[in-house]
Amino acid sequence: MKLPDHEQRELDEIERRLAEDDPKLAAKLTRPAPRMPRRTLVLAGMLSLYAIGLLVVIAGVSSSSAVVVALGACVVLGVFAAFAVRAWREREKQG
Repeated sequence: MKLPDHEQRELDEIERRLAEDDPKLAAKLTRPAPRMPRRTLVLAGMLSLYAIGLLVVIAGVSSSSAVVVALGACVVLGVFAAFAVRAWREREKQG
């Protein structure tokens, strides 16, 4: 919805004065909202895979299927291996 001309001029004037009075605040208000950090997204994905692996193990046990249990166990172990590799790489970067 478009504002009337006089209201738009008033808002532009307020914005200009804010930028003059407090440029840091003006810059902060015009910046887009921060995204979720990549590290958080990776962690959420890995934890989701872990939960799926556990559900597959439970499904395999309840259906007495060794193949399904093994598949779920591989997923769970793969997530642990991925965590270990990420931790090792982080330690190598810092050291």
